[in-house]
Amino acid sequence: IFLLQGTVAQSKQENHLVKVDDNQGDGSVLLICDLKDKTILWFKDGNRISPPNSTKNTWSLGNSARDPRGVFQCQGAKDKSKPLQVYYRMCENCIELNIGTIFGFFFAEIISIFFLAVGIYFIAGQDGVRQSRTSDKQTLLQNDQL
Repeated sequence: IFLLQGTVAQSKQENHLVKVDDNQGDGSVLLICDLKDKTILWFKDGNRISPPNSTKNTWSLGNSARDPRGVFQCQGAKDKSKPLQVYYRMCENCIELNIGTIFGFFFAEIISIFFLAVGIYFIAGQDGVRQSRTSDKQTLLQNDQL
């Protein structure tokens, strides 16, 4: 079971006891255990993270901007949930790739190639720099005139 970018990729046939609630107003991520036991223990990467006599069926992973990740399980007196791998990666500079974005990139590339070609055409089309022929007409001084 994986949680990537706020979505859970899991098979629909199984009954999963750990659910993710990332629709909190403050941006926090909660894990919810559906076990009906009084004491529920929480585990992260195989290590217990909850107090010994915890009765809360929720576990806060903190803010989603801090990229919470790990393999989480909850355990009651009789049952233990299947592991849920949580992996958040906040994307601050991401671009949604739809047809409009692709067309915009393509159009901008065509325009930039056009301006580059026009610039090369005008630079290459200029006449060469004419050198002054005054040095040819100057009389050179002989060594004894210095």
